[in-house]
Amino acid sequence: MWYELTPAPGMAGDQTEFLKRAQRAAGALGLCDRPNITDPPTWDEGCLIVATLQRRWVFVADRYGRAAVDRLARACGSTAAESDAPEILSEPLKWAHAYVPSGATLNRTAQDDESGGGDLRLAPPENGLIALNVRRIGHWEDDRLTDWLADEFNTQPDSSKLRRTGVSAARIMAATPDMRESQDAAKQAAAALDLGFTNLAAHPSHPGLGAVLLSILLELLLVALAVPLPWWTALSGLPVLGWAVWRKASMGPDADLTVRPRHRWWTARTRVARSSDLKTRSMGDEPTFGDRRRRIHAYAFQRSTFPLPAGALAACAMPPADSEAASTPLTLRPHVLEDTDGPLVGYDRESRPVRLSSTALYGGVALLGEPGGGKSNSMHGIATHVARTLKPDDVMVMFESKGADSIPILRRVAPGLRVVDCMDPSTPMIDLLGSGTPSERAVRFADLMRQALGPNQIGPRSRIQIRDAVFAALTLMGSDGWEDRCRAAGCRVPRTWADAAGLLLGCDGIGAARLMGHAANMLGDADVDAAIERLHGGRTDSGRPKIADGRLAEQLSAPMNKMDILNQCPRLVRPGRRVVSWHAILSHGGRFAINIGAAERGAHDAMPEQTRRLVGALLFQGLRFEIERSCAGWQARGRRLDLFVDELTDVTGSDGTDGGSGAQAMEWLREKGRAFGVEAFVGTQNPLQLDTRLQASFLGFMTVCCYVLRAPASASIAADAIGLDLRAVKTLGPHVIACSTVGSDGASLPPMVLSVPWFDGDPEAARAA
Repeated sequence: MWYELTPAPGMAGDQTEFLKRAQRAAGALGLCDRPNITDPPTWDEGCLIVATLQRRWVFVADRYGRAAVDRLARACGSTAAESDAPEILSEPLKWAHAYVPSGATLNRTAQDDESGGGDLRLAPPENGLIALNVRRIGHWEDDRLTDWLADEFNTQPDSSKLRRTGVSAARIMAATPDMRESQDAAKQAAAALDLGFTNLAAHPSHPGLGAVLLSILLELLLVALAVPLPWWTALSGLPVLGWAVWRKASMGPDADLTVRPRHRWWTARTRVARSSDLKTRSMGDEPTFGDRRRRIHAYAFQRSTFPLPAGALAACAMPPADSEAASTPLTLRPHVLEDTDGPLVGYDRESRPVRLSSTALYGGVALLGEPGGGKSNSMHGIATHVARTLKPDDVMVMFESKGADSIPILRRVAPGLRVVDCMDPSTPMIDLLGSGTPSERAVRFADLMRQALGPNQIGPRSRIQIRDAVFAALTLMGSDGWEDRCRAAGCRVPRTWADAAGLLLGCDGIGAARLMGHAANMLGDADVDAAIERLHGGRTDSGRPKIADGRLAEQLSAPMNKMDILNQCPRLVRPGRRVVSWHAILSHGGRFAINIGAAERGAHDAMPEQTRRLVGALLFQGLRFEIERSCAGWQARGRRLDLFVDELTDVTGSDGTDGGSGAQAMEWLREKGRAFGVEAFVGTQNPLQLDTRLQASFLGFMTVCCYVLRAPASASIAADAIGLDLRAVKTLGPHVIACSTVGSDGASLPPMVLSVPWFDGDPEAARAA
């Protein structure tokens, strides 16, 4: 079966790893074993390699099959796809093969370490090819190789790369329209393998000619013997001659390719020892003891057969990476993704669709890319597939940061979409307080604030202060005549419960906070009085505050800052606005978009960045904890919760100096969310915006996709996560994505570079998603 190898762009790895992969590939091709009585030789081990200027093909027998080809492809940093025989083999080219003449010598480079894949490259002629026919070393060749290397270097042969694991026997051929050019190409290819030979040669290949010449010689011999014998004996060799001529005439233009490396069936070759052969590495001449060292072992193989280390084999199969290319080339689809039924990621080099495995979606999908690179387009393509496969009781929740620009697209992507537009009071808002008494609701909000922002931003004291302020505000605003009490106390009438809590925490100054506390004390509620005393420190018998204004401002600064950020958008908690709980959303199923960007209707008002991040974190954490309470066992029951986050930094609770609690949420979704039916699809523009722990969780998703990132620091992070090198990520073209994912069995696949269709504007692409 023929396979074409195409480069997997920028696969990272050092020389040691390359040589280990090459040795494993040689073992998978049957080059490291020996036939025996229970496994007789079938002469199908090894491979054929055909190399042109821009392409590489490998032929492997069905006995070793796809697994061996994949090993070889991984060894040489490429991907393999089934292919027809190379078309160039059908052209009438002149073939030549390299050989080792008697005057060739083996220099000390045969003692060096094997060359890496970047050092050892074939340079096929522009109008021709280079080919290798590779087999395992025979039994007698193995012993002769050991003796030859030992005598050649006057030392233990295991120090030579020609004697290490995975060494095979190869016939090196070249073919061009001109015979002289073919011979030059064959010699250059043999020299490029860095075997340590000098003075190599090549001569024309004429497969089948030897049988014809031997048949002619046999016929001449029979004619000579026919003088004393009956005349008809002279004709007995004609059938053999006719067969040889017919065989030669019926050979195709690629007949030389199938000629296996020749064996030397005679006795081991020897030569006369020279003075240099009798030198040790540290002293003078060795003792000769008579005639014992007059002759030494010479070349171990038939002269047209070369020893081929495993690293050289992988380097010969390595497809050329276009170092002058302006953008990273597309790759081929791995064969394990041929029948997958997940969302469409893109199209490969041959315009074949590449889909994710549906079982891999529970491991999460991470999307990275510069602004305008196409990240949202891919997110919408995935959402199209998810919405199409959603069952009535499944839930789809999308946190959208682009607002008015994306909501119309999401309505088309997910028919029946219900939008929670945070900046549009005419739409419902997610309930931040929940139901219950003012005390229960205040505790719930304070806990949510701490869970969303983390203990570094909301410590234990800040949590209690938020709880007391919200409790007092809810109790006051739920009483009759609360506006009159505020006016009587001399304070501003708050617009919302969050505004009232902010006043109590000092958003309008400590003086206004004390006046608002006095209004709350007018209720005569002992619990409210206790909460105000914990907030403001109470008063002495003479009526003076126990805590000075400056010190109180310091104590309330952390919760005051957060409530002040929330109060910058009072329409979020406007009185009378309809609210819906996460529990209700998860209980009934459906498609929901949470718009934390600009409002879809009206003047497209948008929240300030700090407010957007605070509200996003509150909503995201509220959903995360409701999933834990309400979705246990969803996967076992066949239910799904598909969670989309357009921009991760908008829901992590980061304030620029602290990462918030996003890392814990991502870790929970990645490690435990599967049992709750969660499939997470998360995007971000720059991985450097994430703290170390959050970045590790985000890039630990089973599928990581990346559009172009030109900044070296961020591109390096993405390249490591996907398995490419830095240049490959920096030179991704427009609408091209690099993707690392797993198969349906969970095994990691080689990185892919794919062309992404326009899901947002092309109806055909949306239908194919």
